Amino acid sequence: MNYYISDTHFCHKNIMRYDSRPWNDVVEMELDMIDWWNAKVSDNDDIYIIGDFCWGDANDWKRILPKLKGRKHLILGNHDAKALREDVSSLFAEKPTHYKEIKDGEYKIVMSHYPMISYHNDTDANTLMFYGHVHGTLEFDAVMESVKTMKECCRAVALDYRGRLYNCWCGLYGWTPATLMEILTNKYSHGSKKI
Repeated sequence: MNYYISDTHFCHKNIMRYDSRPWNDVVEMELDMIDWWNAKVSDNDDIYIIGDFCWGDANDWKRILPKLKGRKHLILGNHDAKALREDVSSLFAEKPTHYKEIKDGEYKIVMSHYPMISYHNDTDANTLMFYGHVHGTLEFDAVMESVKTMKECCRAVALDYRGRLYNCWCGLYGWTPATLMEILTNKYSHGSKKI
């Protein structure tokens, strides 16, 4: 089974206020998120972390990653590079990258930490763009408004743009990794209703 998650921000004290997270301190957040992750994910699952995994240093990464079940793949976010030494990179199933494409059932999944309005195969209804970075902020609203505008402009000149962008911010999925179906059916992940 494939799972997707972004912006876990382990070890990031200020993220609790920024995201209105339901914890009082980072240790409590870390313990709950690890427990909830492991209650959902098995060691045979692939987890695609779409950036901003941990705010801490390399030792924090090496302490947290082995506690999490699954084969972990990292799509780099803006906060990840500072701790990504070789000994940390080796904890992932493959070399971390800024962009990744995979198949998940009938869908092609394009992943980047940053939302991309135009992405590879954006004319194919079965190609989906999974991203993070914007959490549940006004930037998320702006991404969804941009997608709507892009579709309208393309229709006006008979271009076939079918952009389907989905926010994989962990706050949309109970602070745990989400399956493809959980993402597709989450009414907030694609901006159909304000968070």
